[in-house]
Amino acid sequence: MTTHSARVVLIPLEAQARRAAVLVLTLVAAAVIAAAIIRPVVAMYLTDRATTVGALERALGWDPRDPDLHLRLGRAYVSLAERPDYERARLHLETALGLRPTDAYARMELASLFDRQGDRDHAREALDAALRADPHSVTIRWQAALLAFGWGDRERALEHFRYVLAVDPSQQDAAFQLARMLLGPGEDPGDLLPKEAQGLTNVLAAAMRHKDLALAEAAWTRRASLAPPLPLDVGRQYLNLLLEEGRGSTARRVWTALAPNGHLVQDGNAVWNGGFEADRLAGWGLDWRVQRVWGVEVALDRFVAARGHGSLRLTFNSFPTLDFSSVSQLVAVEPGREYHLRAQAKALDFVTRSGLKLQVVHPRNGQVLAETNAIAGTTAWWVPLEAKLRTPADTSLVLLRLRREPASLPEGNLGGKVWVDEVSLL
Repeated sequence: MTTHSARVVLIPLEAQARRAAVLVLTLVAAAVIAAAIIRPVVAMYLTDRATTVGALERALGWDPRDPDLHLRLGRAYVSLAERPDYERARLHLETALGLRPTDAYARMELASLFDRQGDRDHAREALDAALRADPHSVTIRWQAALLAFGWGDRERALEHFRYVLAVDPSQQDAAFQLARMLLGPGEDPGDLLPKEAQGLTNVLAAAMRHKDLALAEAAWTRRASLAPPLPLDVGRQYLNLLLEEGRGSTARRVWTALAPNGHLVQDGNAVWNGGFEADRLAGWGLDWRVQRVWGVEVALDRFVAARGHGSLRLTFNSFPTLDFSSVSQLVAVEPGREYHLRAQAKALDFVTRSGLKLQVVHPRNGQVLAETNAIAGTTAWWVPLEAKLRTPADTSLVLLRLRREPASLPEGNLGGKVWVDEVSLL
């Protein structure tokens, strides 16, 4: 007979207690972790939908250690329409700083809060702390400029406005207007200028938008000597503004710096590329401009020249009623000065009673200030075209143009060629 021995397993009673304890601890830890994850999510959800201070406070109840929420509540208490609660605003802002000591924006909000309360000393301390925490923040610089502006601290306000002008295109116009208010009528606009190239470019752009020619000139003068070169489109915009405003002297300096053929400058001659030696006519700035007109072909001629290597050739195939002034150049001149306008011209089969001549006119009102004798027919050689000119006392920019007026009497169709070279205004 086979006998089987029974095996008995004894389980200590304390093992169940330990298991229960582990289970409880696990559940508690899971709850803590879940709360740590869920509570900020709930707070964020409530914050995004909060439209009142009470709603923000309820969101804060879910995540009382969120510095951004404290910062938002601080702003909200300051902005209450009926009765701002400055004390609660201060407590929330200081709590935000306690949770995040490097928060420059909380310090800036404290500065604004103290300023509202008339506590300028604490406002200055908080403002200085905010600037030390983040000296490159455009938002903080802008707020600092406004506070200094309100305190009458002209130099500090200018310093911060200058920074905003140089760095932030989105606030350039507002900074420009306020900074300009701080400068007296006779003060140097160069006080607004930063030192670096990009900042100067930004100030030049803002000055152009506001047509502040004094500040634009100061910015351009300082920017022109720095690397990298000023972007061509900005330079052209500035030059066009100067030409529109009739600022001939400054336009000449800017054009000389921008022009593709700077070697074409001739001592004393106000006309640019008067010998037509450049490979092409730029068509902008202070170079020759040619507008296409039916019946007149305008081109550079490299085989015919009074001097040098080229001239300007006009080929006519039009009606006698042709009214032509489509080759011109804006010329910078000295106000109230006498000039001698000269050119060399040559004609072939240009049969008409109304020949081609040079005119100097006022660019704004079209007043003819001077005109040369006209050339027509066929000439054996080069013929001088000349006229005397005294510029008006208030004029630094004139328009030089080739002019052919409609024939006063009936005549045949207009044909032939005319060459022009060595144009000068001395």
